[in-house]
Amino acid sequence: MIEVRRAQVADLLPCLDMTARFHAASPIAKIAPFDKDGMAATLRAMFQDDRSGVWLALRDGQPVGIAGALLYPLYFSPAHNVAQELFWWLDPAARGCGAGKSLFQSVQNWAKDKGAAAVFMIALDDNRVSKTDKFYRRAGFEPLERTYVRGSQSWQ
Repeated sequence: MIEVRRAQVADLLPCLDMTARFHAASPIAKIAPFDKDGMAATLRAMFQDDRSGVWLALRDGQPVGIAGALLYPLYFSPAHNVAQELFWWLDPAARGCGAGKSLFQSVQNWAKDKGAAAVFMIALDDNRVSKTDKFYRRAGFEPLERTYVRGSQSWQ
């Protein structure tokens, strides 16, 4: 059975484990190493801040996924808040059981409850782009822009 709930300080260790696994599997690892202490501080702040949230997906009581989001004023129209997904990860062994979609919906429900004008979700580039695009479009999302990054290690 899948359950999604807001993470709390007592969930710090499984949250740290899953964010480390997300980091290792993402291109972000090319930019900077995972900072366990820094991420722990970030998660603790997110657990307590009303303008951010962390959700855990549990299957049979065991953590299998995590999502985190932040609410902030839209820079072009500060009277309107938007929600930004910061991380969304699911253990590969748990994919296909509905936990990922439940996390996805939890972020959207939170954003709606907070009165956000929009929700920004990030899709990392990989070989599943067309599948990812279909998933987001079926959920009512549309592409806005594409982000490019250059790590400081390539600056000369």
